[in-house]
Amino acid sequence: MIVLVATALGSGIVTAIALAPISKLAALIVTPLVASLATVLAGAALAYRRTAHDDALLALDAQTDAMVAALKSVSAQAPSQAPSQASSPAPARRTEAA
Repeated sequence: MIVLVATALGSGIVTAIALAPISKLAALIVTPLVASLATVLAGAALAYRRTAHDDALLALDAQTDAMVAALKSVSAQAPSQAPSQASSPAPARRTEAA
């Protein structure tokens, strides 16, 4: 979002500076149009750049799915305990001195 705002402001300022010596009216009319066009192009460039990362994200999703499946299989093989037994600590042993 910051990139799009910076693109709009930068291109608008540059356009206004370039057209101001020629015609102030032309600068006022053309500046918002050029800024909008530059912002649309910057947004398209960002969207295209992010789609290149989608392949990497799909690979990470596949790795995550494989890890979850492995953890489920390990937890299915583990002996099941009742929740009350798993959360309570083991009783302390008393050792009596003879």
